[in-house]
Amino acid sequence: MARLLTDVSLAPLASSFRPDPLALAERDRREELREHQSLTAAFFGDPLPGLSALDRRRLSEQGALTS
Repeated sequence: MARLLTDVSLAPLASSFRPDPLALAERDRREELREHQSLTAAFFGDPLPGLSALDRRRLSEQGALTS
């Protein structure tokens, strides 16, 4: 079975695949946020700054107050 896996060529699939530019931009944005995350937050899986439900709620409340 291992021989079958080595015989399969994935080169045509790899060359035709192009990631979505919006997905790449989102990845880069999240990576920039990760630089501001503490080691403890990363270890315990806390959301990145600005991406938690509480952050979104505060933004929506501020938008409602200014409208």
